[in-house]
Amino acid sequence: MKKIIFVLLLATCGFSSYGQTYQNITSKNKTYLETLRGVSYTYKQGVITLKNNGNYALGTVSIVASSKVDSSLFGIALFEDGLEKGETAKAEVYFTTGLGKNVHEVPLKQVDQKNLVLSFDKATRAVK
Repeated sequence: MKKIIFVLLLATCGFSSYGQTYQNITSKNKTYLETLRGVSYTYKQGVITLKNNGNYALGTVSIVASSKVDSSLFGIALFEDGLEKGETAKAEVYFTTGLGKNVHEVPLKQVDQKNLVLSFDKATRAVK
């Protein structure tokens, strides 16, 4: 039942007013999957809101963004301070584009937000 609700939540977020795509977790690592069970995020206007309704306190979490139309666009939101169970945190997404020495930061107004693909990049459990 919880899996169905989580999938429906992600599907609903995927059809938000901006039309971003929320990519499912593709890892087969059971510990990683258990760490992220109950953890969700939403994106709006360059800010990711991360909610930890899981069973574990989180250490660091990073969420990455790419574009369906611009292969050189890369965005990342870092949650390095950790997140206790039941907490919510927000972080800005920093976007860059280009390759090699030509990498430069992109202002949010130049990012085609409708074509973003968001996914978990890293998540660790907090050490107590």
